[in-house]
Amino acid sequence: MDLRGRNILIISPEAWRGLHMSKHHVAQGLVDRGNRVFWWGPVRDHHAHVPPPEKAGVQELFARHWLKGVNRLPLAVNRWYYGRIIRELEEQAGARFDIIWCFDTSRMQVFPRHPAFRLLHLVDYDILYSGHGLMRSADLIVSTADSINDKVRTIAPGVPLHKVGHALDARWLKGAEALTAPRSAIPRLAVYSGQFYNTYIDWEALETVALEHPAIQFRYIGNVDPDYPSDAFQRLRRLPNVEFTGLVTKDDLIPRVREADILFFCFMTDRKLLERANPHKVLEYLSTGNVIVGSRTLEYDGRNDLMLQSHERRDFAPRFAEAVRDFAKLNTAEARALRIGHARERTIGHLLDHVQRLVRDVWPPHRHQP
Repeated sequence: MDLRGRNILIISPEAWRGLHMSKHHVAQGLVDRGNRVFWWGPVRDHHAHVPPPEKAGVQELFARHWLKGVNRLPLAVNRWYYGRIIRELEEQAGARFDIIWCFDTSRMQVFPRHPAFRLLHLVDYDILYSGHGLMRSADLIVSTADSINDKVRTIAPGVPLHKVGHALDARWLKGAEALTAPRSAIPRLAVYSGQFYNTYIDWEALETVALEHPAIQFRYIGNVDPDYPSDAFQRLRRLPNVEFTGLVTKDDLIPRVREADILFFCFMTDRKLLERANPHKVLEYLSTGNVIVGSRTLEYDGRNDLMLQSHERRDFAPRFAEAVRDFAKLNTAEARALRIGHARERTIGHLLDHVQRLVRDVWPPHRHQP
C-alpha cells in the first residue's frame, strides 16, 4: 500500500484549529502527496473563534459523543460504539477510509472492525497509560522514541513496532544554507520556544541561569499562563533580562528562533526523563545551526556534537555557562552545518517515506485482536 491517493482519517488529541504540532504537519504532508485527509479531533467550544489554519486540503470532521463513560465499559462495547462513529465520519467525508491513522489513546480504546489499515502513531510517552487495546489491535505501530517502544513491547508484543522519530516542517529549512556562517561574538540573546504551562519545566534551574547571566536577554516564545503556580516561574518572569512573548505564528517563530545566540530548554528529567526522551523542539532548534543547551534527552545521548546536555538537574546552569564560555568554538561553520544537516535528514517527507516502507512490509495486515 502506498501513501498516495488514499482516504486517510487522522484521529488526534489536538484540534485542527489552533497551535499546529507535528501531527498537523504529517496531515499536511499527506495532502501534498495527493491523499484526501480527514481530521477528527476533540470538540472545543473556543475553537469556533479560531481562524482556519493557513494550509488548505485537510477536512475537519465532527462527531457527537453521546455515550458517556464508554471507556470504562468492556472493549466490545467500545469497538461497537467507535465503529458507529467511524461510519458517521465516512458519511460526512463522502469517502470510505483506506487508513485510520490514530495519534490519540484517550478516546477510542480499540480499533473497530473496519477494512481500513490501522496505524497507531505514538508521539508521547505519557499517553501510554491508556489505549492498550488500540496497541494490540493495530496493524502497525510507529513511535518517536526507544522509551516508548520498550513500554509498548510489554503491552502488545505481537504487533509490528518501529521507531520513526519526529519530523520537521520544511519551512524550518528554507534558506538554511545561509545559516552555516560561523559566529564568534559574545552571546546576547537566548531563546526558549515551547509551551510554558506544563509541569515538566524546571523553573528553578531557569531562574538560576537568568540570574547568573544578567547581560544575556532570555526570551520565552510560546503559550504561557501568567498565573502558573510556581514561585520560581513568578520570580523569573519579573527579572529585567527575561521576556515572555506569548504565542506567535510559525512564520514569525522561525526567524525569532534563528536570531538567537543560544537556544535552550530545561525539564525536570529526574522525574520525567522518559516523557521528555525526544522533544520535537530539538529538531527545530537544530535546523537553525545555533548552539543548544538542554536537559538530558535520551534520543540524543552521546551527541555532544549536536547539543550540550545536563545529565543531572544541578548540571544545567554549568552547561549553560560552558556554552557562553565556549561560544566561538561551538559556532564554527562545521559545527553549525552538522546540526542543520541532522535536521535536514528528518523532514516530513523523510518520515512519510519511512512509514510507507513499513506499511508495505506488513500489507496485507495480519489482524491482532486484544
